[in-house]
Amino acid sequence: MGNTTRNTDEKRKAYKKAKKQRRKLRQAEVKESNNTRTEDPSTSKKKWRRVTAEDGAKKAVDRPLEAGYGVDAINDLLKRRSIAKAEKNYGVSDEITKTLVRLQIVYDDERWEWHTRAWKHPKGM
Repeated sequence: MGNTTRNTDEKRKAYKKAKKQRRKLRQAEVKESNNTRTEDPSTSKKKWRRVTAEDGAKKAVDRPLEAGYGVDAINDLLKRRSIAKAEKNYGVSDEITKTLVRLQIVYDDERWEWHTRAWKHPKGM
């Protein structure tokens, strides 16, 4: 019975060692991904762009934007929203998001792309 206990202890130690190595790798990956995410959106060279169904956005509808809101205005709203989120100013970010929802603009933060969707009138109108 002593031999079985010794084998179990060795397996337990090997498991703990492997677990510790996995944890270190995960922490290094998280640290690396955090370093790449801390890019300041206000100085970023990435720009928001409108995509259409031809670009692969299946639900995109090429329709005119609401009066007073052109492509440049939407790009500016999205840029301001990105900056507000980076600064953890979620109140401003949420207000811009509400405006975009009202305009029925769909955006993808990771790809820096946006498109319009078909008009859906709110219930009660």
